[in-house]
Amino acid sequence: MSFGYEVLKGLFRLSGFKNRSFAGGAEDIIARAKARNAKNPIPDLRDPEIDVEQMSIDGCTVLRMTHRPRAERANLFLIGGGMVSAPRPGSIRKALQVAKESGLDLYVPYYPLCTDYPLSRAYEMIMQTYQEMLRYYRPENISLLGTSSGGNLALGMIPYMNDLKIELPRPALILALSPGSCVKTEAEWARMLELDKKDVAIPAQYMKTAESIMRHGDDTVPEYMIYLQTGDFSGCPKVIFNYGTDECLYALAPSFEATMRKHGVDYEMVTGEGMFHCYPVFPVCREAREGWNWMIRTLRGDWK
Repeated sequence: MSFGYEVLKGLFRLSGFKNRSFAGGAEDIIARAKARNAKNPIPDLRDPEIDVEQMSIDGCTVLRMTHRPRAERANLFLIGGGMVSAPRPGSIRKALQVAKESGLDLYVPYYPLCTDYPLSRAYEMIMQTYQEMLRYYRPENISLLGTSSGGNLALGMIPYMNDLKIELPRPALILALSPGSCVKTEAEWARMLELDKKDVAIPAQYMKTAESIMRHGDDTVPEYMIYLQTGDFSGCPKVIFNYGTDECLYALAPSFEATMRKHGVDYEMVTGEGMFHCYPVFPVCREAREGWNWMIRTLRGDWK
């Protein structure tokens, strides 16, 4: 590993980010997240090549980033945050960079969070955003990109459509970076506890607490929304997973692979050896920059 990466990991450990950010139970985590979100404005971005506009879908803000002229292909970018944190201004600026480098138009929803709603509410809003995209782009020209809990939501769109029998064309590709899901089996938990020793960002225990957070007091939330690896992925388009091998969520990779095989899904499992959670979208060292470049090439269409 590069010197820069070793320094980065050391700084994460010294900062205590992992334990500080996820300390306490569900109520503590939600309270801190609400305080952060209240001081988290939607940035007013300007760019000479891309129009950035705010639109409202199902009462939520969606940032639409369209090239001049409008591109033929588009991406629905679901930015993660443990289902409790809204996208930060820096993440939105990074999304604009994705649009510029990939050549894709981007839709970035500020979807409903589990600070106030059960997880099912986010799916409803994201589905409406996808339907809006279908007004302008052919489904074979639409991809989904999700990071962390956003990766979970991107993947979960297919079980959601199958569960509700939503007769819409599927997108062409789902690119899920470090998709988060709760642990269902003892084998998953054992793997996660081992990886927890290496993870510098997310504690394994959060994936136990997250179940309560995502239900938000609603026991009718479907099981596949909590344990995505149990979902019905029939008719799923191409899926590309990406994990760092030193993150606790990598423990779920075998379960996702089994589910993909069960439903006959064309998938790839791409890993960064020794890398951290969602490393391609944090290109601050050589290995992560390589991940960023791979992500952009994939979105451009190198997966075909």
